[in-house]
Amino acid sequence: MTSAASVDREAIWTALLAMQRAAWEQGVASHAALDTGRVDRALAIARDAVARQDADGQLGGTGDGGLVNSGALYEAARLLGETDPAASEAAERQRWWLLRWSPRDDWGVLHHLRGSEEVWADSVYMVVPALVAAGDLPPADMQYRMHKEQLWNGGSGLWSHRLDMATGTLTRPEPWASGNGWVAAGLSRALHHGVAAQEVRERWQRDLRALLDACAVHVTEEGLFHDILDNASTFTDGCAGLMLAYSAFTGVADGWLDDGYAISAERWLSAALAQVDGHGLVHGVCGAPGFDSRGTSPEAQAFALMALAAHDRLS
Repeated sequence: MTSAASVDREAIWTALLAMQRAAWEQGVASHAALDTGRVDRALAIARDAVARQDADGQLGGTGDGGLVNSGALYEAARLLGETDPAASEAAERQRWWLLRWSPRDDWGVLHHLRGSEEVWADSVYMVVPALVAAGDLPPADMQYRMHKEQLWNGGSGLWSHRLDMATGTLTRPEPWASGNGWVAAGLSRALHHGVAAQEVRERWQRDLRALLDACAVHVTEEGLFHDILDNASTFTDGCAGLMLAYSAFTGVADGWLDDGYAISAERWLSAALAQVDGHGLVHGVCGAPGFDSRGTSPEAQAFALMALAAHDRLS
């Protein structure tokens, strides 16, 4: 299996930067830049996100209909704002979009797409780390708890992908591997930012540990996960493994997950890295733009870099 030491990280970077990217894909690219110490790249991404901020305050607006995906760009814009007043103002507009203005249900849970009342598991990653980074822990926890109430399945320990608040029905009840990966990665990133409230911190840690355990039940012999975690007839998705590996490595490196989780994460990371070609493209992942078949994606590129960076923190 491919090791972290042998993979060409710069090739993965080059492939990522060459890809067309929507707001959430720009966001995870900026997280990869921050996590790997490439602040220059994070700031470059932030400058363009600020330039493309829409009238609502969404960073990196592309008119794709997303309502919360721009939140993934908040960290980089906030960093740029330390030396650029216009970027600081743009980051605040993004923050208030998430806190107040973005469409949500009557009791507060954020909708994922314009023109729809659906709640998605993906939103945990787009919203919770950004609000924690902004110092808004109570709203961050509120969004996490409300998303969990709608989408988490206590029997399996896994998250369904989407629910329509207008009808109260799950529009995608299946446990999408990447959706569970978004939740795990969102919690681990938020915890890494620092959560001062002990009750919230310990609950999030407990939930993330349980989610990693629930996902691990469905790992294949090769160290991969099926696109629908509990359905072996669906294709395998290496990106989910990268997301979960990033989450596990982060928890171990931050000192609250047992070392055994790093052993599992090594296996998931190696299985995904085995699909990297000579151009740095991570193959065998849930593929953009439809995410309904195997292919390549910006988030797979970014999470490969993020998982590697989290792995490096163990040594």
